[in-house]
Amino acid sequence: MPDLARARPGRARRTVVICALSALIALAAGAGPLRAQPNIATLAERNSLADEWRITASDRPEYSSRAYDDSGWDTIRMPGSFFGYALRKTGALYGTVWLRKTIIIDARAERLPAVGLILGRIANADETYFNGERIGGMGRFLPEDNSMWNHPRHYLVPGKLVNYGGKNVIAIRVSHYIFGEMIGTLALTDLDTWEQDRVWQNFTRVTAGYIIIAMGCLFLVIFLLFYALRREQEYLYYALQMACGFFIVLELCNFWNTFGSNLMRLKALGLSWAAVNVVHPIFLHRIYDLQRKKIEWALWVFLALTIGLLLTITGKPSDLLQVNIFITFTICIGLYNISCHVSAIFKRRPYSRVFGFFGIAVALGAIHDGLVYLAKFTDYSISLFGYVFRDYMIFHYMAIMLYTGTALVLVFRFISMATEVEDLKTTLENFIIENAILNKQVVRSRDEGKKRPEESALTDRTMEKLQKVVAFINENYQSSLSREGLAASVDVHPDNLGKLFRRYTSKKLGDYICELRVEDAARKLVETDEPVIDIAFATGFESLRTFNRAFLKFKKMTPASYKKKNKPATTS
Repeated sequence: MPDLARARPGRARRTVVICALSALIALAAGAGPLRAQPNIATLAERNSLADEWRITASDRPEYSSRAYDDSGWDTIRMPGSFFGYALRKTGALYGTVWLRKTIIIDARAERLPAVGLILGRIANADETYFNGERIGGMGRFLPEDNSMWNHPRHYLVPGKLVNYGGKNVIAIRVSHYIFGEMIGTLALTDLDTWEQDRVWQNFTRVTAGYIIIAMGCLFLVIFLLFYALRREQEYLYYALQMACGFFIVLELCNFWNTFGSNLMRLKALGLSWAAVNVVHPIFLHRIYDLQRKKIEWALWVFLALTIGLLLTITGKPSDLLQVNIFITFTICIGLYNISCHVSAIFKRRPYSRVFGFFGIAVALGAIHDGLVYLAKFTDYSISLFGYVFRDYMIFHYMAIMLYTGTALVLVFRFISMATEVEDLKTTLENFIIENAILNKQVVRSRDEGKKRPEESALTDRTMEKLQKVVAFINENYQSSLSREGLAASVDVHPDNLGKLFRRYTSKKLGDYICELRVEDAARKLVETDEPVIDIAFATGFESLRTFNRAFLKFKKMTPASYKKKNKPATTS
């Protein structure tokens, strides 16, 4: 064996060059001309069709035939966009293209009664053929154009059309108007896999949109009623943004030709996006009490300019620059919405910590979809950390976050209103109690002149018992005390104890205990920051209502008024 370490450098270099040239020659001989190779499918599960497809920007009926020779067509990778390709070939934003894919189905594959074909979401309208036979289509071609660009395509291929062990051709005639793409899952599957994907994709793409619209209509009615009752602008602006958002979500799931043409449909979508991006930040200004009048004027000017822009658009390629500038501005407004939430959270504005998270999620969803539209209209792949902004719209899902955040704000507001009503009820009750006490004092002062003081004397033995009762009360007034228990402790009848105690202290037994508790509570109100209800229970009262009545009786004011009157002096 030769010693490679001692081989001359020149010989080694020649060896490397010869090997490299040999490899390139072998690769060129084996590969032949670059062309789209047919897939080999087994139909066992999901056979991906994501690969090179043939494409042409012309439109002829024979393109659907299996026998047609498409070797002269261009090659494009799908799923992806053919918007740029069609624009270069035709110079127009709209038109018709054909896509063809040749696949070979394994002869050993099971003969199925039908095969499932999943084609993701295809431009505005399509007519799909399998081996020359039409198997389905969605949307309408010009002149009665109707876009169904976000609707998933699922077509069944009858088993009799499948050529087992030979070539099978999928041919798709596509009508495009800016939305020139075939995105999502492309596959040939068995029936079970096809049905599962069909149900799931239709639910998430179409049915979910109508559910979100129904939820939005409910919130729209609620906030219009709130505005009619309270005349607060935040309710009006919320209702306006819900009305504009209706058309944005409808664009994703609409079956009908609502606007007459795809150009009018795109104009309605643009106007809805502009209106939402103007009304939503103004709504945030109201709910967070942000005084930003100049920014609001700038937003209204932006809406006016957008209306002028939409009136001048005629559907020519020269309009794309203006449209993309408009989309860029709406993305910037989404960033401003996020800054409103962040500012409100840091400034601790009402509801900011409840609504802020959901509001930021909605703004991020709007920015995401703005980037998706920008990618569609520029035919430029926009990606961030490996995520490509092209396939999925998420704003309508983020609308659920907006509903959730708004519902939480309403709940907090109802709780606050209930608390205010309870406070008003307590204030009214205290007012009534104060008047009752004043009336009792007037009656008592009038009757005292008519009564003679009792002159019966107390014995030493009785005085000793009463002193024990007073001392016990002074030490245990925070506990639960009863006249029967106190009387039993000094061997006196309960009725007799009440009379003797009043002679000894000039106060009723119950009033004496309540007054001690009230004095202790008053001290704690001034010296601590404990809640009133905690102080009431800590000083021996059984309920907050009993405490309020007793405090008002002895201090001639409510606990809250007493604390407000005496707290600053003690603090200073």
